[in-house]
Amino acid sequence: MTLAKTLRKLLVAAAMTGAATGFAQNLQKVRIGYPPAWSAVEAAIPFGDTLGYFKEEGLALEYVSVQGTAVLMPQVANGSVEFGIMSPDLAIIAAAKGEAFPIKFFYNFYPRHIFEFTVLANSPIKTLADLKGKKLGVGALSWGNLPMSRLMLQQAGVTWMKDVQVLPVGVGAASWERLKSGSVDALNLPATQNVLMEQAGTPIRRLEIPAEFKTVFSNGIATSDALIQKNPAMVAGMGRAVTKSLAACLANTEACVRAYWKIDPSSKPAPDAEAQWVKSFVAVNQGTYRIGDLASFNGKFGRYTDGDWKNIVQKMKDGDQIPTADIDLSKLFTARFVTEFHAFDLKKVRDTAAAAK
Repeated sequence: MTLAKTLRKLLVAAAMTGAATGFAQNLQKVRIGYPPAWSAVEAAIPFGDTLGYFKEEGLALEYVSVQGTAVLMPQVANGSVEFGIMSPDLAIIAAAKGEAFPIKFFYNFYPRHIFEFTVLANSPIKTLADLKGKKLGVGALSWGNLPMSRLMLQQAGVTWMKDVQVLPVGVGAASWERLKSGSVDALNLPATQNVLMEQAGTPIRRLEIPAEFKTVFSNGIATSDALIQKNPAMVAGMGRAVTKSLAACLANTEACVRAYWKIDPSSKPAPDAEAQWVKSFVAVNQGTYRIGDLASFNGKFGRYTDGDWKNIVQKMKDGDQIPTADIDLSKLFTARFVTEFHAFDLKKVRDTAAAAK
């Protein structure tokens, strides 16, 4: 059975349960997209889903997987996907050209940069500058983090697609094998993939990125201008449920990753492999939260400031990624819902998560 079919069955079952109990009888189906694919690598939202946080907001989630921000952004803009977790880079490039997408980032999902450059532990490559003349594997050429990666390499004196060959390698075991076989010399993937690679037994080393990039935010959640105008309560509710989900996963990461089995039963491993599976995905989620510095943002999840956006826009301008930094930031993000993201009992959420199995 495909994940999509499984999810549809779960949504139907949830709706029937709600009808029987009087709980959340009128759920609104909303699609949430994430590149490249939903899995226990990103367990927080599925955990919050199983704990009922989205149903409390009247929302029934349908999980959509796409190959990159360049694919997801137009779907969010035209409303075929209500919410998308994506990098901001491509939205900034479009806005700088005077062709802003009719979307807004409204939730700062990863407030720190979570993409890394990695090589095998015994590789002679020590710095980003050493990638000159090498082959770099990326998830897909449509991924939204690539403009920022290109800028980091540029500052190291490595010109994108001239001094370094950039190749799409996907994610998971196939991409790791490309590194191990030597068909690429380095990978530029999110931290989640790198922790999984280590858990699978491949020793790797992370290349240091310039300190100024470490504080640049990464993925955010965006929705269409039309949805914000038509149903702001839905947008606020989505953000509140995500905030609860992140707080819950930080409080009990083991239960968080196990909850993914309820969203996708086919992902549950055989009993003899269960303990290692849980250990691996706990390490992945905790590693991402550490690199993304989520613990520092606990209590202010989702918050964007003008300064956050001015920082990334200026970096892209300095790196000749965009022609101007004079961009109307209101075309890129909104902070109007932040207070509503935190309108709940945080202690109750943490206590509920701590008791989850």
